[in-house]
Amino acid sequence: MPDEIFTVQDVKSMTESASRKDDLSPSAEPARKNSDPEFLGLKSVFTPSRGDMGGGFCTIFEGKTGKTVFQIFWLAKPYANGQIPEPGKDWRNFVKSLPSMGPLDKEWAEKLQANLKEILTIDEKKKLFENYTKVKIRQLESIIRRSFEATSQCVFSAQTDAEPIARPELERAKVIKPLPPSPAELERMKREQEEKEKAEKEAKEKEEAKKEGNFEGTIIKCNPQVDPVKGKASSEIVPGDIVGVTIEGDGTSAVVNKYLQENNIEPLFPVDEIRETQGKKFIYVKISDEIRGYVPITKDIKIRVKEQPQPEQPKQGLSFMGDLFFFGLLGGALIILLFVIRYFFL
Repeated sequence: MPDEIFTVQDVKSMTESASRKDDLSPSAEPARKNSDPEFLGLKSVFTPSRGDMGGGFCTIFEGKTGKTVFQIFWLAKPYANGQIPEPGKDWRNFVKSLPSMGPLDKEWAEKLQANLKEILTIDEKKKLFENYTKVKIRQLESIIRRSFEATSQCVFSAQTDAEPIARPELERAKVIKPLPPSPAELERMKREQEEKEKAEKEAKEKEEAKKEGNFEGTIIKCNPQVDPVKGKASSEIVPGDIVGVTIEGDGTSAVVNKYLQENNIEPLFPVDEIRETQGKKFIYVKISDEIRGYVPITKDIKIRVKEQPQPEQPKQGLSFMGDLFFFGLLGGALIILLFVIRYFFL
């Protein structure tokens, strides 16, 4: 509420109906414990020592600017001499208790509220926020009481207290609107949302990866190691291929990663199974007898594959040449032997 307008508000409409679940309900938990207070609430009741009227008010203003954001002024004539609200209580409880003082007299409430406006100037509210000691509160209480007595021709007894209030509490009570988030907060919110979506996606993928399988061990998520030059297309991967992966996550994943790093082992594992579920492709790698990794494939990419040694083939060409040379020598020796026999014996 702007400082130049101090309209009397009927607090009954805000507090009497429990079914409305009003934000000013005393059951609402204060938020100022988790945030530095930026506002100050001044609460006061004045009961008649001599006269027939009494009342109270609660005004909340921003400490930095002195701007009033909320104000309730209640004056009862005749004063019902009922339960007196306690200024030392939470401002919401205090506001809720004001109607118990008696029926609202709007005319007199507006007269005394005008006095309050003259006393609580912008500068006075700023000073009060900076130094709301008990001595300062008592001094201000005395000034307000004498001003009210001069206007109403009544003598009052007064009780006044101040309460620091944090912004989130007033936002929850819909007294002020929330501030727009800063760039840093927007970035934090965006990051948290992305992390949440990522976690939900991974959880869903993990559930899908477990479906229709009989493996009873631990399944962890892996990402493929992309090799656009020497890699093998994911559509051509077959069981038995040894593919490179990166292991993500905490728990078992972190333990596996630590083991691989400490033992200087590359994360290359044999493909155990390839499965397609609901249009999604999963490549399963065998990390150990108890642990499998699942690699979700969303598009055809080239995955790093370890080249496996080929079995040695018999060197047929060299064997044939050796045999030919052997039989050639044998034939030559036989021819020479025939010539020798013919020469000496025939």
